[in-house]
Amino acid sequence: MRQVLTIFLILILGGGTARAQVLTPLNSLPPQAISVPAYPSKPGSTPQPLASGDTLSLPFLDDFAKSEGNPDPARWVSRGGVSVTNRYSANSPSIFAATFDGLKADGQPYGTSTGVGPTDTLTSKPLDLGSLQIQDSVYLSFYWQSGGLLDAPDFSSSSLFSLQLEFKEANGTWTSVWTQKGNGRSTDFAPVMVAFRESRYLYNGFQFRWVSSGRLSGLRDVWHVDYVYLDSNRLMGQLQTFDVTLTQRIPSLLQRYTAMPIWQFLENPVGETRPEVGSEMVNLSNVPAALSWRALVRNLTTGVVDTFLRGSAPMNAGTKTPIAAAPSSSFLASQNQGYSLETMLFLNTKEPNFYTRYNDTLRRQTDLLDFYAYDDGSAETGFSYPSGTAVQLAYQYDLNKPDRIKAVRIFFTGTNTPGTELFLRLWTDNNGKPSDQPVYEQRFVLPALTSLNNWLEITLERQLEVQGRFYVGYRQPTSGTFVNVGFDLNENADGKLFAMNGATAWATVPNLGGALLIRPVMTGTLTASPGDLVSSEALLYPNPSETGDFYLNQASDQLQLYSLTGQLLKSWKNVPKGQRMVLPPGLPAGIYFVKAQKGSQLRTAKLIYQK
Repeated sequence: MRQVLTIFLILILGGGTARAQVLTPLNSLPPQAISVPAYPSKPGSTPQPLASGDTLSLPFLDDFAKSEGNPDPARWVSRGGVSVTNRYSANSPSIFAATFDGLKADGQPYGTSTGVGPTDTLTSKPLDLGSLQIQDSVYLSFYWQSGGLLDAPDFSSSSLFSLQLEFKEANGTWTSVWTQKGNGRSTDFAPVMVAFRESRYLYNGFQFRWVSSGRLSGLRDVWHVDYVYLDSNRLMGQLQTFDVTLTQRIPSLLQRYTAMPIWQFLENPVGETRPEVGSEMVNLSNVPAALSWRALVRNLTTGVVDTFLRGSAPMNAGTKTPIAAAPSSSFLASQNQGYSLETMLFLNTKEPNFYTRYNDTLRRQTDLLDFYAYDDGSAETGFSYPSGTAVQLAYQYDLNKPDRIKAVRIFFTGTNTPGTELFLRLWTDNNGKPSDQPVYEQRFVLPALTSLNNWLEITLERQLEVQGRFYVGYRQPTSGTFVNVGFDLNENADGKLFAMNGATAWATVPNLGGALLIRPVMTGTLTASPGDLVSSEALLYPNPSETGDFYLNQASDQLQLYSLTGQLLKSWKNVPKGQRMVLPPGLPAGIYFVKAQKGSQLRTAKLIYQK
């Protein structure tokens, strides 16, 4: 159901005004999310038959852990739109699952946003069941999930929103043998076992497939399938073969971020390194298993490897065991230049079926380059505010030493309108929240449609010096402007995002269980550019002012005086350096903000007026 992913969370801001931020399903996927070429197809279309004799033998097993992208072409017909990933499902039996949604294999929608009908299809390659009989106890088992991290299929009393399993007869007829209708909510993975009780399916060239039905556009009405297992001589309830699998994604090597500048990391390697990195392993079989495991970090520039976890132990049937250890902060700090690292965790299970070994290995890349990130680089959904309201969003970052921002990267989804005018903003910290006025503002426009669903890098016209805690974000103007930014559902930056939405005070955005895709890019140097405005602290003097006047340390194109509530009190233009500025008559003692603009640069200083 769309409301499962379209989450309306009420944010109470200053002045008692309530506004809602929204998570909405992506309408398409970016090119970098498609790892293999798409094949032309239409929803629910029947794959073309393969050459005679090109059949697979039993057992047939796939838990989709071999690779991300399209399903394994050695086991599945290479058409149908299903994607394999470990980013969309929740708590799958093993790492990775096959996902059914409203997008074709090229990441584009099947139809309009209002259309409903057959969507993705996952079809097996032909199998040789010709030598089997009914008494051979042939079963097909799998796990299914509704929604997961994404939009759950709407409730349906028919097959309008459904997932169906179909068997193919020798005459080419497809027959439905199992159907799950949408129930409007996300579910846990549930097991299914389907017995072959009719001889019409026991022939050489047999195929099976799943067909989903729902909205023809976007990551909507989503189903997941995992751990498909077809074999003879099985018992009801025997869902897996001998298999120990990893089940959880590897986290970043960093404690506070998923990526950060190398020079900021080197200021505090121990504090910035995550104290434990690992996953969880599960023995899916009904017998004990003896195994060992290992985790390492590889420097992707030099190839040097550091092993930080080794272990071995017997594992009882059906049990779960966490495995984790502390990566070496000294290894991560072994070079001064920016670089990337790969974390790899793998099990040595000696499992007899080669296909069960793919789920024994996990990888994760961590970047120590020139940018900060809370996200893993991929958007599973989009974040927005209703259009027509004056919204400011600010993302909090903490430095280990003073630095300069040279650019900001923002992931704008494909639902945005090219040419939309926005304003990049930077703020200093004010007691754990953004300052009332930005210290930098720069206009930019969204690119052409072909460049959306991707990162937009906004290079600052002049680099800005920051220290301690700072905030990066944008201002969304009124007049019906809609802005949608990528949102990562597999990382968490709760408490780091702030909004000012039609009000006069900042408030923390309620926890959404994810991370917004906004990344500041740093320089690591503090050399000032000629013509830059001086820092906010030295913008004016004397401060406090006891006479109602003050002086500027540098010329400004425009100067504005604001109250604490954001009310504009006075403006001056073309103010030379050293000019005496007089506060408006009758102004009460208190705290005010002075905003100075020179070119595209903004500086804001707090002015204390003491009578």
